[in-house]
Amino acid sequence: MATDGLMGLLMFIGAVLGALAFFQIRKLKVEVALIKQQLATKSSQSVLNQAENTALLATAEPLKMVEQPVDIKPEPKASTAIAATTTSSINAPVSQPKPSQFDILFSRFKENWMVWLGGLCVALAGIFLARYSIQQGFFGPVARISTGILVGFGLHSAAEWLRYKNNGSVSSIAALAGGGSITLFATLLAALHFYQMFNPTTIFILLGLVSCITMWLARLHGPVLAAIGMLGAYVVPILVSDGGGHIEVAMLYSLVISASVLFLLRYVYRDWLWYGLIAGGLGWWGISLLDSDMNGWRGAYLALFGYGLIAIMWRDWLLRQSLEIPENSSLFNVRHVLEDSRERILPITLALVCGAQCISILAEGFASLSLLSWLPLMVILLLAAQRRQTLTALPWLLFLDQIVIWLLSRLSETSEKFILIPMPEEQQGAFVGYLFITAMVVSVLSIWNRANSATNEHFNRDAWWASLAVMAPLFSFVLAYLLCGSLLQDWLWSLTAAIIAATYIALATYSVRGEWPQVWSVWLFLAGHFGYAFAASLLFDEAGLTLAIAVQSISIAVIMQRFNLADMSWLLKVVLVLVVARLTLNPWVAEYPIDTHWSLWTYGGSTLCAWISLLVLRQWQRRLELTHVRDLMRWAEAAVLHLFILTLWVELRYWLYDGDIFAAEFTLLEAALNVGLFGTLALVYQHKRRVSQSLAKLYNIYSHGLMTAAFLTYGVILIATLNSHDWVWAAISTTPILNALLLVFAVPVLLGYLSVYYFVPEYRKGAAVFTAIAGFIFVSLEIRHLWQGSINLELSTSNGELYTYSAVWLAIAVAAILSGSGRFGVSIYRGGMLMLGLVVAKVFLVDMSQLAGIYRVIAFMGLGLSLLGMAFLHQRQKKSAEHE
Repeated sequence: MATDGLMGLLMFIGAVLGALAFFQIRKLKVEVALIKQQLATKSSQSVLNQAENTALLATAEPLKMVEQPVDIKPEPKASTAIAATTTSSINAPVSQPKPSQFDILFSRFKENWMVWLGGLCVALAGIFLARYSIQQGFFGPVARISTGILVGFGLHSAAEWLRYKNNGSVSSIAALAGGGSITLFATLLAALHFYQMFNPTTIFILLGLVSCITMWLARLHGPVLAAIGMLGAYVVPILVSDGGGHIEVAMLYSLVISASVLFLLRYVYRDWLWYGLIAGGLGWWGISLLDSDMNGWRGAYLALFGYGLIAIMWRDWLLRQSLEIPENSSLFNVRHVLEDSRERILPITLALVCGAQCISILAEGFASLSLLSWLPLMVILLLAAQRRQTLTALPWLLFLDQIVIWLLSRLSETSEKFILIPMPEEQQGAFVGYLFITAMVVSVLSIWNRANSATNEHFNRDAWWASLAVMAPLFSFVLAYLLCGSLLQDWLWSLTAAIIAATYIALATYSVRGEWPQVWSVWLFLAGHFGYAFAASLLFDEAGLTLAIAVQSISIAVIMQRFNLADMSWLLKVVLVLVVARLTLNPWVAEYPIDTHWSLWTYGGSTLCAWISLLVLRQWQRRLELTHVRDLMRWAEAAVLHLFILTLWVELRYWLYDGDIFAAEFTLLEAALNVGLFGTLALVYQHKRRVSQSLAKLYNIYSHGLMTAAFLTYGVILIATLNSHDWVWAAISTTPILNALLLVFAVPVLLGYLSVYYFVPEYRKGAAVFTAIAGFIFVSLEIRHLWQGSINLELSTSNGELYTYSAVWLAIAVAAILSGSGRFGVSIYRGGMLMLGLVVAKVFLVDMSQLAGIYRVIAFMGLGLSLLGMAFLHQRQKKSAEHE
């Protein structure tokens, strides 16, 4: 049924394509008729023009002869003129739009669909003939296999005879030869699977011979034969399979076919043939994932496949050929610079092979043969990348991918979170040994690559090899602890990490004194500090770990100053950013006990470490006056400011909530603290934006977000105050002046004033207006609190309180007008006038109706005298200006 369905599908496709060809031919016939008609019209027009020219020559007056020597050049022949015209018209530049890839493929499909379909049908006929003879029991096994071989050779012989008669090959002849190759493939596999007529070694030798013949013929017939032979070769095991397994035979067969295709690609290269090779080779790897019997062998398959991609294609059997990255290019944009498309595709192809190996690890897990399974591909990439600069990043990619995959393979989801399940105890020793050998091989080969790789002034690979050689053992050690932690006690793991770190620091010191390349010193120092941090994380709790990381900022700064290692500046930045981020996000990344004052020595100690590192950098700057050190100092200074603000915040919360710094409460005092914290941090990050070169945009966004949060929190407090919510007024004591009003309403005034000078210059006027309004609110609420002992606006207002508002507001208005007219500018003067207008409106609208007795007299008297006094001063200043 499957065979009938497939043949029916092919007949349907042929019918559709035939109909398309029929209509296409009709269209072409119409176009040819139109072209003939246009040519006939042009021919008749040229005859008429020639007749008119003859008549004009006959009626024209005779020309007078002039006796002067004239150079007469012979007219070119008609054929020459036509050829020149034709050549010029051909050579004339014609701007035509470049056809798309789809148009090219569709054009080739229209030209060759009959050839492709015919070759496919011939190949399928040979395969189905073998299958049909097996199912029906025709002939004996020897006769069936002999017939298949004769049919295959017959098709090849016919193709060769037609090529000889045609004085060359065309696509239809190549398709016929491709059908012969597929028939031979199917027959030999049937002899192996169904009849066991030959041993596997003999069959694969024969398959190799068929592949070589197909490769040699493809050189004569072109890429069509290559495509048909490759497609059929990869698909034949599926078509002749009896469902009995034998996946290991098919994968070995796939390697033979892939090698044949690679030999062929050396002579007949097309990008789509390369894509077909990758699809076939990795396709059989994907099929093997369905069979657990292939566990332990997929790594060897991928290693051989990756080796073939490099060795066979470029005849680089020892992986020693060189390829340098062109000038003015980097490792990440080299694909757009290389002229050879094979060199552009190779790194991506090998990256796919690396991904396939990682998926295999995830599917198989750890076994006794893991070292032999997963190490060969790494060795091949390291050897190949020694001289091929385009492959430099692949060993790093494979190593990191394998670290991640080993972690993912042991990751399990519980009801609440993901957890790492350790390796079984019986496998932990073998797994640690596997990691140790892998790390040593990677480190040794990376050092070997650095010592023997070709140098290129446009692309320095020292950082790649140094980082891989140094960090591979350290990452493997961390992975061993995470998956085999029960193998040793924590203090032994910590001691081992400290010993590794000390070894790295010692090597780094020796490298500086021994004048090694600076990149090695940088990575050795980095690995040493990473090792110390890991050792500290095993010994200390969450609070101690943060302080241990912060202490490294001091040692990094000292090392940079001592050995003048400017390239380590990014490492100090990473440590400072890590400390700042950890302490900023502490409520969500760690849990701390409330019975100890951990915040003082964690936040305060980290701030102190950052400040000491800043002092070391300042001393270095005074001694050498280096520009990059000055920039690093600004970075450290911003970190110190940030940590200092965080320290103040947590200490205030520590005393506010009796040691429970991250208590899940939101009181008025906490809201006020948030206003102060957010506003101060916004100013700090504006300072960071000015001193940073690469992170200025991020700091600007963060600063605006923090200032917006501070403004919104202040708005929440203000709205609750206007609504007389007890969340506000109940939290403020009756003590005059020295109460929570200073924190809740005076701090925003101070932040607004600082924002005028230290925030974004475009917002300076808005910050000044906010400062004036916030100050007015603070003064008014202080008056309310002095008279009522509370800021509850629902309480009745006395005459004395109403008069106090008028008097204080009037004093503020007069002071603003006088100072604005003097030295502080027009804006303050206008604000004072606006305040004065408010006082006048209050006196006439509120005081006149609410005040009584002496308070009304004093209110109007004070307002009148103030107005007269200001008018007198203005007239006096005007008169003085006129005399001058």
